[in-house]
Amino acid sequence: MKKVLIIASLVAALGASAAMAGHGGGFMGKGADRLKSFLGLNDAQVTQVEAIMQEQKAKMDVLREETDQRIQAVLTPEQATKFQEMKQKRQERMEQRRQHMGEKKQGGPGFF
Repeated sequence: MKKVLIIASLVAALGASAAMAGHGGGFMGKGADRLKSFLGLNDAQVTQVEAIMQEQKAKMDVLREETDQRIQAVLTPEQATKFQEMKQKRQERMEQRRQHMGEKKQGGPGFF
């Protein structure tokens, strides 16, 4: 059971990282604009950074899916249902955070 909890925590952490990378919380989108002005990146550098982040996001998506499948393989049907519910709730919380962050005013260089 301890292993399942550890793996589930890793899945949650990877999910959060991927969300930040792909939804304006990381270097993508508005973050790339802030990074550009904060570090003085030229357009070519911004394009390269965005490509790196997209590649990394794709790798994390694959790893997250593989992890989910491995976790599902060791769970009972009841546990698998709870696991799916946990993932759904985490997704809802992440969406709420994204909406909340979109409502906040952007100020200073901040956390990209």
